[in-house]
Amino acid sequence: MLVRKAHLVTSVVLGFAACAMAQAQTSSSTTQFTIGAKVWRADWLSYLPATYSGIDAGGRPAIGDSVNAVEGRARTDVLPQLAIRHGRFLASASHGRFSTDFTVRTSPLLLPTGQTLVSSRTDYLKRRESDVNLGYAVTPEFSLALGYKDATETRDVSLGVAPQRTPLLNTRVRGFLLGAVGNFAVADKLRLYAQAGYGPARLKADFHDRGTTLKTRGRYLIGEVGLSYPLFTTAQGMAATAALGYRTQTVKSDSYDGVFQEGRDLRDVRDGVVLSLNLSL
Repeated sequence: MLVRKAHLVTSVVLGFAACAMAQAQTSSSTTQFTIGAKVWRADWLSYLPATYSGIDAGGRPAIGDSVNAVEGRARTDVLPQLAIRHGRFLASASHGRFSTDFTVRTSPLLLPTGQTLVSSRTDYLKRRESDVNLGYAVTPEFSLALGYKDATETRDVSLGVAPQRTPLLNTRVRGFLLGAVGNFAVADKLRLYAQAGYGPARLKADFHDRGTTLKTRGRYLIGEVGLSYPLFTTAQGMAATAALGYRTQTVKSDSYDGVFQEGRDLRDVRDGVVLSLNLSL
């Protein structure tokens, strides 16, 4: 009763605290701890694959598939972060929990009889992702980072003809990300920050409707740009910084192995305004 599909989706968080860099522009030999959070108001664009039946140019029965790009409901999420800096070296970790639902009024559904039924459809996504990063300050204003990403996602589906939510698949992704972070003075204490990361991943998707597993590759890209400003600094070395920017995460994935009638590149995007707050001790 469920449509056939290949789902390969995750996002990567670069976690290399740009605000922490703004608070530490020197290569001090002391160890500094930074705790903080990103409040991210993001839209989520994903895809709903579906299978249908018809005839080919020669009049013979044929099976086809379609992929609808669908915008999910915007959500506000909080990503806690922790960073440790010593001299030019920085280690950080963050965790994200995201969810949304995607709805279309007309989605094809291939019946056991070979006919195609058109029904409304809603997919419910829940994503959990964690990452760990190591960074090195090449200059006081520019750093490089290497990150490791581990993410899981579940997708349930409900149809207009079968409104009860049914598990569709679970996805697991592991991969590395190479990133860069820049932080530059604009005026007085106001600073411009930018960060970007790119890396490959290996993904594993377990399909509940068919009892099969798909292993494939993906590529993900993250970017964030914004302005940061120190809120206060104490004589004891405590400092707080706020930043406002725009963040985007894109995942491109390969889907084949007979799941689709032809190989496809699938794209999943989350982007929106982000507010960051960091406290360094």
